[in-house]
Amino acid sequence: MDKNLCKLFGTKNPYSYQQNRDFFFHGMKAVCRDFYENSNSYREICKLNGFAPEQLKSEEDLYRIPVIPTSYFKRNDISLEHSSFVKVTSSGTSGKVSKISYSPGEILLFSKMAIRLGKIHRIFSLKPAHYIMLGYQPVRENKTVISKTATLSSMYALPLSRKYALTYKNGKYQLNLEGLLKRTVNLAQKKTAVRIIGFPSYLFFLLEKMQEANLSCRLPKGSKILLGGGWKQFSQQEISKEKLYALAKQTLGIEQDQIHEFFGAAEHPVLYCTCKNHHFHIPSYARVIIRDVETLKPLDNGKTGLINLMTPVHSSIPIMSIMTDDLGCIHSHEECGCGIESDYLEILGRVGAQDVKTCSAGAKDILEGGI
Repeated sequence: MDKNLCKLFGTKNPYSYQQNRDFFFHGMKAVCRDFYENSNSYREICKLNGFAPEQLKSEEDLYRIPVIPTSYFKRNDISLEHSSFVKVTSSGTSGKVSKISYSPGEILLFSKMAIRLGKIHRIFSLKPAHYIMLGYQPVRENKTVISKTATLSSMYALPLSRKYALTYKNGKYQLNLEGLLKRTVNLAQKKTAVRIIGFPSYLFFLLEKMQEANLSCRLPKGSKILLGGGWKQFSQQEISKEKLYALAKQTLGIEQDQIHEFFGAAEHPVLYCTCKNHHFHIPSYARVIIRDVETLKPLDNGKTGLINLMTPVHSSIPIMSIMTDDLGCIHSHEECGCGIESDYLEILGRVGAQDVKTCSAGAKDILEGGI
């Protein structure tokens, strides 16, 4: 494994941009060169874009790396033979998925990343907790990243129990909000902390259901809410963070400083975690370029465009520079004031690509009694 990658993911401060700048650049150049030399498909993509790894002279040249949309990996298998330890897919219960595998060494690097970020954002706890999982019950058939990361997120505090919103029965997932509601109210009467993990949309549905039943409670001291996956197909029902957080306080007694959000993608295995001001600061393991929606040229801070995510992680497919279907902009860290000295990413919405299937694909069908 590339030594620069090991040093980058081994950094003690995951937001020390300047300290890890050289490790990031040389790691990116090494992984580009490796895929260019060993993957006919990637080399062809590079040639079509007039790119060769030799053009990378400094970090300022990284924008030249061909940007591959996540949807491309869903339609095309361009994977290399890889020392596979974990195989995962992007989420897409009713569509095509990206298939990615990681070596034992890469999983070790991701573990270091998760530990460092968990410490900085004070998500770790030595006290065990009960979990309300606002997502999919893990089963062998479900290889999606979102299912695996949700389970891993429940290891920041030793899990005493897990109750899932989507349970697997007779070959399909079924939504059990009623059971989740009863479990939440029951746990509020105990002394052990409760952690709620999963889609913000399901949190809203749970809180809404509690309001309809004229129920409210105060979860035990030390309880937290960890959200990730976005609203996706429930964008029509999406409410602002401020309203969702206020609803969580009103219904569950959870303060804003005990709510954390995560951002990531199956094709971009870097963890972004909100700071105390609820901003996604860009960790040293990644770079984010905002690109014009028509020309794909890089935009300055504060300008809205497509989100281009970069990381020197190798994996089995060339995910060094990927284009999401999200719109966003980058703000200077000075605009936040939380003390983290790296700029932050603001996610503003999604591109209306009809064939893009993401984390909660098919969830609307489940709510309506579909699949």
